[in-house]
Formats: sequence, structure tokens, C-alpha cells
Amino acid sequence: MLLAESIELKLLNLNHKNELFALVDSNREHLREWLPWVDATQSPADSESFLESAINQYQSGQGPQYAIFSGSVLCGVCGFHPFDLANRTGSLGYWLGQSYSGKGIMALAVRALVEQGFREYGLNRIEIACATGNTKSRVIPERLGFKLEGVFREREYVNGRYLDQAIYSMLASEF
Repeated sequence: MLLAESIELKLLNLNHKNELFALVDSNREHLREWLPWVDATQSPADSESFLESAINQYQSGQGPQYAIFSGSVLCGVCGFHPFDLANRTGSLGYWLGQSYSGKGIMALAVRALVEQGFREYGLNRIEIACATGNTKSRVIPERLGFKLEGVFREREYVNGRYLDQAIYSMLASEF
């Protein structure tokens, strides 16, 4: 899915294993501040396990996850956590390598996923949860018109500390 001249989303697949691991490994300190899975990603085999899970999620109709490419370089990941089909709800997760943040790449990617969620998958609600201190991540739903519903206190344990999470949502009727 081409988003801009040099920005493209590609469904995650096993061919991304080594490049994905290299991106995580070279951005370990940047990512681990907000993401609990970084320290458990110690080899390409760990990336392969994640990719297999993402492929199975997509094939079972539970939502896609994408590699984000800037030119020919994998620079991040974005996608849906498994859909809550009974309630037609999806939640989004995303991250970028440090040298790619602040360039509008993620806003393009998330906008494309929101459109896909409402139009292709018929979702009624899309959520984004961000650590309250992660201002770069929070700017995405705010820029895209999501509504801040509130803060869940100490909702996630990341690297020895509990983080509060800001919960954002957009409804199909608001899209």
C-alpha cells in the first residue's frame, strides 16, 4: 500500500525477519523506554515468532500488521492488535526506528490503517493506547482527530516501572 512517494506499507511476512530484528536491535534503547517486548527480542528467531503470530492473526481475519518502508528500508511496524469482532472494535499499535520519527511517516501509516479499519473491515471503533509520557506517540491520534477518553493509571508494566496510558478512540461515525 503506497502512502507517499517513498513510504509504503507491506503486510508483514517471514522475509522481514532479519531486517526487522536488525531495526529493533539498532534501536533497542530508543524502543525499550515505551515497549515491553524489546528486551525479549534477542535474535532473529524472536522476530520470526512475532512475524508468525502477525501472519496467523491476519489469515484468521483478526487484522493486518504491516512493515513500514521508507524507500527500500524497513523503518517500523504498525498494525492492529487482534480485532474484537463481537464489538467491531480494533486497536492500533505502532513504532518507528529513531532516525525516522518526526517526519510524518507514522501519521500517514496510521491514517491508512484507520481508513482500512472503517472501510474494509467495517469496524465501529478504533482505539490507540499510548503511555502518557510518550509525547511522540500521542501526537499521532491527536493529529488524526481521535478523542482522548481518559487515562488508565499504571496500566502497563514496562522495564521495571508502571506506565499510565492515555486512551484515544475514533468512531466510524466520526471518520
